[in-house]
Parts: sequence; C-alpha cells; structure tokens
Amino acid sequence: MKVSDLRSTLVMSAREEAVFRKFDLPRDAFHPMLLSLKIGGAWSYSAEHLKCISVMQVHTNYDERTKTGNTLEVIYLLVNPETVAKEGVVNRLEKCGNQEERVLLTRPYSITIRAERIIAARISTEKRKILVHEVGEKVVMFTGPSAFYAAHEMEHLEHIEIEGLPMWAFKYETADTEPGPV
Repeated sequence: MKVSDLRSTLVMSAREEAVFRKFDLPRDAFHPMLLSLKIGGAWSYSAEHLKCISVMQVHTNYDERTKTGNTLEVIYLLVNPETVAKEGVVNRLEKCGNQEERVLLTRPYSITIRAERIIAARISTEKRKILVHEVGEKVVMFTGPSAFYAAHEMEHLEHIEIEGLPMWAFKYETADTEPGPV
C-alpha cells in the first residue's frame, strides 16, 4: 500500500469516527453500516444488548440524452430491529457465509421493520459525498432485493441458518432456439 493511500485511509477513519460519535450509539453498532459502505451488501451484528442490521437500496439516475448516470445508494442502519410485516413470496437463489453453494429458498417481496433508531447514509457517486442522518420514522419498508437482504439479516439476528433446495436439484435443459424473454 502506498503511503498516500494509507494516509487517506486514516483520514477517512477519523472522519467516520467524528460522524458516528454524533449519534450517541456504541461504536460497534455501526459495524454493519461500515461493512455495507466499504464492501457492499447487507450485514448484521449482534451483542448482548445490541442488535443491528444494515440494508442497502440502490437507485440509478440515468440521462437518456447524454447516456450517462450515477447511482445513489442509501444504507439503512436499523438498531434493535423487529419484523412488523412481510408480504409476498419470491423464490430465489442465495448463498451465505461458509456455505459452499447457493440454495433455492423463499423470501418476502416486501418486509416492514420497526427499529429503536434508524440511521441512513446516502452515498452520492456524482457528488462523492456520504450524508449520514437519523431518520425520523421508526419503521421502514423494503421491497424487492432490499427486502430479501433485510429478511436474511433478520434471520442472522435470530440465529436461523438458511436452508433451501440445493443447486443439484436443478436440471439442465438445452433449447434448439433462443428462449423468449425471462
């Protein structure tokens, strides 16, 4: 690692500490959010008196005229979350942690979660800014992929291991012509 990269990493870490200190939460409460920021995806953290999950929503602003765009990511940190409602059933392939391969399982299409506190980090790739703020509401609803990730992380907090139909239960087929749209 170059010295300039190390210096930049240390400056970023100091900025994170300053921002997160403003929310009066234990430092480890922010671990899921930091993992989502730095690695991507959804994460969970559980300790004796603290449970947290992070869930990402990604939006793309795309200009058809200029053929350019930017993503806006919103990472929600939910402190001591509980599931309020689930709706719909979506079959999907998923892999977690040390599992060797993905399994077919079901997730809700939408999930509503209540939390003691909800903190959001809005990441603008266009402005290269991360705006962190506390959400006034104590309830948030996720749909589609964000709901799948939220449901998965809630299972981690409940110490539920995902189980589903293994990939070897699928059958390969071939087609003489290109299949229609999915």
